[in-house]
Amino acid sequence: MTTARVTRLRPLGMGELLDHAFRLYRRNFFTFIGIIAVVQIPLTLLTLLTTILSTNQMLANAYNYTGSPESAWNLLSPSFGWGLVLGIIGLIFMRGLATAALTRAVAGDYLGEPLSFIDAYRKVGKSWSKVVVALLLGGLITIALWLFWVIVPCVGWFTGFGMIFFLSAIVLQIVPAIVVLERQTPGDAIRRGWDLTRRRFWWVVGFIALLTVFALVIVSGPTALINWALQYATTSLTAQNPTTAIVVSSVIESLVTLVMTLIYVPFQLAAQTLLYFDLRVRTESFDLAWTAERALDADAALEDIVAQAPAPESEKIVTGTELGNFFLLTIAFVAIIMAVSMVIGLFGVLAGGLMSGL
Repeated sequence: MTTARVTRLRPLGMGELLDHAFRLYRRNFFTFIGIIAVVQIPLTLLTLLTTILSTNQMLANAYNYTGSPESAWNLLSPSFGWGLVLGIIGLIFMRGLATAALTRAVAGDYLGEPLSFIDAYRKVGKSWSKVVVALLLGGLITIALWLFWVIVPCVGWFTGFGMIFFLSAIVLQIVPAIVVLERQTPGDAIRRGWDLTRRRFWWVVGFIALLTVFALVIVSGPTALINWALQYATTSLTAQNPTTAIVVSSVIESLVTLVMTLIYVPFQLAAQTLLYFDLRVRTESFDLAWTAERALDADAALEDIVAQAPAPESEKIVTGTELGNFFLLTIAFVAIIMAVSMVIGLFGVLAGGLMSGL
């Protein structure tokens, strides 16, 4: 049985926001991990099963490979087919159901109404399906930007990449919170997320960049090192029995990915949900509205209060100032890609020199 806590909402700095997310995550460690694990573990097992099946099929087709387009398709189709199926399942259950339940659990604890594992899924209702639709719609909008905006001379060339990054890496990250907590439709949720994040453009970009660096250090870095060590350790096995080597590598990589996902995803979603609340506190005085509603009706449902969002803004979707911001973001994006490419190239040269020296 859960007990309500009194929550004092206030604007948070980047460090405070991450600290609050970590404290909230630590306080609900097993609940949050359980919400993700109930979906991620079966998905991992299914991934392993499909990897084994597709590997056996691909190796069998490799013996009949003739270089023709038909034989090439037969070689790649098992992996492509299973990958598509797993992507759809992951979108529905991981990005949709589990994300919606965890978002609701984070919001409940942050606002003083902690939920159990079962209650988190029960409170979501059917909103998880709207989260899936919103993410699909966001993906289609991203593709449309690639096809119809990036090719526009000058304006599109210099702002398209920044706009796409802002939509996919920032706006769509708080869309689940908007759908679940405000009961918005998928289209309205994307516009609502756009309006919320654009109000504090560079601050939000900085926070997401900080969260990305944190993920690289905590998750991507260790995972890459483990996978590199795994490939080195199975080199001899690959020459002797390639099927066994692929299966062993897949099992270990899947287990590593599972552990990292269970550990990091709850913290990431907690930080993104708290970002949503912080934007509302700073730009809509949500803290005052929450306190006033609680004073009037202490038993009011959390969703009923949070859903009282302002009407959609009537201003343009993109202003001239924001085009300038997207231009700067595009320049920064290109500079980062070039810097990373140079570092990877330098690392490759050094690694090649060390290997030749050995």
